Parts: sequence; C-alpha cells; structure tokens
Amino acid sequence: MSDLDIRTVTDDDLIEISRIHLAAFPESALTKLGAEAVHRYYHWQLHGPHDCFAIATFGENQTLGFCFGGVFRGALGGFLQKNKKFLFWRVLLRPWLLFNEIFRERLKTAFRSLRIFPTKKKVKKTSILSNPVSSFSILSIAVDPAIQTKGVGKVLMKAVEEEAIRQGYDRIHLTVHPSNTNAIQFYLRVGWIKNEEDPWAGVMYKILSAGELS
Repeated sequence: MSDLDIRTVTDDDLIEISRIHLAAFPESALTKLGAEAVHRYYHWQLHGPHDCFAIATFGENQTLGFCFGGVFRGALGGFLQKNKKFLFWRVLLRPWLLFNEIFRERLKTAFRSLRIFPTKKKVKKTSILSNPVSSFSILSIAVDPAIQTKGVGKVLMKAVEEEAIRQGYDRIHLTVHPSNTNAIQFYLRVGWIKNEEDPWAGVMYKILSAGELS
C-alpha cells in the first residue's frame, strides 16, 4: 500500500491496537477475555520494565497494523501480576472458557509465567544495548484483516528488523502458534526460519544483516 505512515505507539493508540488484536486473533486466550483485557495487556507492554519498540502503520485516516518488538521482562507474568484481580473476575464471568482447550493451554503458560516473574522490587529496567544476554523479539504483530495481503505486514516487519540492527542485534525471534499456518507462511516468505526442535513449538528466528539498513 502507498502513503503509509509509521510512528511510535502511544497510549492514545491503544484502543485501535486492541481493535486490531481482537479482529486478527479471534481465537486467542487474551481476546476471549475481552477488549479491556487486551487494552491492559498492551498498556503493560508500553509501561512495564521493558525496552519496547512499538510501532503502528496508518493510512486513509485509520490504524492498519501494529508491531511490538524489543526486549521484554515479564511480558506475560508481569501483566498477570499487575491485573490478577481484574483477570480473575473476567474468568469468573466467563466460566465456559475453562472448557476451551486453547484457553486452558494458555492458562497453564500464564501460571508458569506468574511463578517466575520477579517482584516489583527485583525488576530493573536496563538499556537493550547494556544487556548483551537479552534477545530482541517480536512480541506481537498484527494487521487489520480487512487490508491483509496489502503489504502492511512487510512494512512493519522491515521497520522492526531495522531497529534491531540499529541496536546491535544480528538475530531476532518470535513465537507463533503452530496452527497459524497463514502467519507461518508469511514469516517463511520474508526470511524467517523455524527453530530446530521436535515437536516444533512455534519459535522462529531470522538472521539480520547490517546491509539491510541501506
């Protein structure tokens, strides 16, 4: 698509970010908890102890897609800890979710994340460049389903990869659900590789080159 504007995500964009997430990931556990849960999740990514590089694309007076990348410390565990009362009531009001296999799977992952997430006193935010053991990742990338296949995803991906290179990284990773074949095919087309593991759990990575900045 032509005439795309890319800029950093702010709190004012989170309503539109949530709308796109709900439309792009209708079966996700987060979506099933409702729009407010999605909004709180992305607010935590912006304001938690992370080095978050969050961008969105705009065109034709609307938000078209977004990507949250960077180094995340407690992306899930910290979100759960900060919003545990709210999330408890959301599940209580939606008991049928406990019979959903995908939701139960995500719930187990969530509890594991909550156990390993450090307390607030122990969390220390550091610069990406000062933390050589950190790994640059794409936490979430989504395009409004109404304009998918128009090249918005490639624009977002390129911008995040260039930022990772600018910050000194030579590889980037993400995790995709193994059943999300459309997303997997997209990642493979733009140079991503499946991590070697059996069974494959959805981890993918890409080797970056400084030449891509030119």
